[in-house]
Amino acid sequence: MSRARKQGRSGRRSLGWTLVLSLFTAAAYWLTPWPISWQIARLSRPQTLAFLPERGANPRLNQLVYEMALAHSRGHDPTNVLRQGVGWGGSHGQRRQLVQASLERNFNIASRLGLLTPENLRRLERGRSALITTGPYQGELAEVDHIVPVSLAPELGNELANLELMPASLNRRKSNRIGQRQWAYAQTFHEAGLLTPESMERLRVRSQKP
Repeated sequence: MSRARKQGRSGRRSLGWTLVLSLFTAAAYWLTPWPISWQIARLSRPQTLAFLPERGANPRLNQLVYEMALAHSRGHDPTNVLRQGVGWGGSHGQRRQLVQASLERNFNIASRLGLLTPENLRRLERGRSALITTGPYQGELAEVDHIVPVSLAPELGNELANLELMPASLNRRKSNRIGQRQWAYAQTFHEAGLLTPESMERLRVRSQKP
């Protein structure tokens, strides 16, 4: 066999393996949840969130909702994908449970508000606020609210467990009041080591708890 023919056969074999590898990679990307879990890990990493500017985690919440919607559209269980991704991101113990519960809740809120339309998914993927398409707040933007006000607990400003999607008009009316729900979350965050005693005292005074 001539050298040219050997080189041609070797080239075709190499091209064939490259094609097989490309198909395998594409199948892994579409059929397994790992790429989505990795994106969730990247977006939810506490060490990164801690150094973001004020409200820097807000766009990330929108992007995380997009990733959960993507997992659902590909037939994966968003809860399992989320559990894996949050763990890979470095959240552990009670914090991991709080972050996962918060993201699941936000995905459900996004579903109820009609935020998972094709146009809205493009906005969420870029970290932008989505437009509410169903219910009494139709036409408003879904903003990211801090459950425990960041003015009273600045260390929770970029804590994913403290973020929640909310219609813009409700977010404006909420202000920094501390009701039963906010106080209950504050206690949980304090137990998880996410809230300082100083912030806890400010919250207690504002809520008028004994």
